[in-house]
Amino acid sequence: MAAKLEDSSSELYERCTTAALSSPEGRAKIFGQDELLKMGVVDSAQALLELLQGLMDAQLVRLMQMDGKICYALRTKDDATKIVTLNDDERMVYNQIENSGTNGTWTKTIKQRTNIHQTTVTKAMKTLESKKLVKPVKSIKNPAQKIYMLYHLSPNEDVTGGPWFSDGELDREVTPEADGLSKKRKRNDTADIEGSHPKSRRAGGYETQISYPAGWRGYPTVSAIHHFITEAGFLKDSSALAESDLQNLLDVLVFDERIERIGNGYRTCKGVFGATEAMKNIMQGRQVGDAVEEVEGNGLSQAPCGRCPVFNLCEDGGPVNAKNCEYFQTWLRA
Repeated sequence: MAAKLEDSSSELYERCTTAALSSPEGRAKIFGQDELLKMGVVDSAQALLELLQGLMDAQLVRLMQMDGKICYALRTKDDATKIVTLNDDERMVYNQIENSGTNGTWTKTIKQRTNIHQTTVTKAMKTLESKKLVKPVKSIKNPAQKIYMLYHLSPNEDVTGGPWFSDGELDREVTPEADGLSKKRKRNDTADIEGSHPKSRRAGGYETQISYPAGWRGYPTVSAIHHFITEAGFLKDSSALAESDLQNLLDVLVFDERIERIGNGYRTCKGVFGATEAMKNIMQGRQVGDAVEEVEGNGLSQAPCGRCPVFNLCEDGGPVNAKNCEYFQTWLRA
């Protein structure tokens, strides 16, 4: 009888494993009692409970409650073998981490919920980590807090921050490149140097970029920028980049005042290129042609007043004033 019960338990476990792996949830799939009965291993709820109890004793199945109903989740045979060797404190800590899912849980929360001394919790953590049952994860929301989750799980985006973060920190290589591509896309769409404006002109070897007039509604949308970046192919897995991820990056650029939102589109805040370096050379007594670097700026930074070292002394009737400024004519001729 015991052998038959064990065989039936093994069959139920294997059928559950097959069903889980073929489902979108994978091993995270949750089973209800009705679904388990439909697998046809046993024909009564009482017999099913006996099989499940045997699997829970072997740590192959764990009991859960969802929406007020009893349900069950699988564990791998490898994990079950390790869990059986844990003492009571270690198992309590493990259960708390397991229940946290892909959100993970903080050690302080574990201590509060288990009422176990911090030293014991720390010791249990080391044991669980050494057995590769749990792992520490960096959270972008609380970088100073140590978050733990099951070893085989991948943290959700609330924890990792999505594709712009790596190991809980902003990716300093991917983000600027995406930023540059986003701004390039917006700049290409919002200002055409040659044809968008008849007054575009060259200044000191540089060509001024003039934006579209007020009221223009052809600025690139999130969808257009998303298509541009994914087509550029600089991400390892462009298909993993959702529009919501890009929206988060654009929001950061807006907060940093590097771009601005116009209607449902975006444009760069500093979309004017010109002879700012040339003017700097003029003001320091060098030749305009000495300028070798294209500097991004705006109308004010190009004008002499925007970079004048004695700007605060400039006033009508003063030693420095607009009437006798020696830089205006040079700037206008540039």
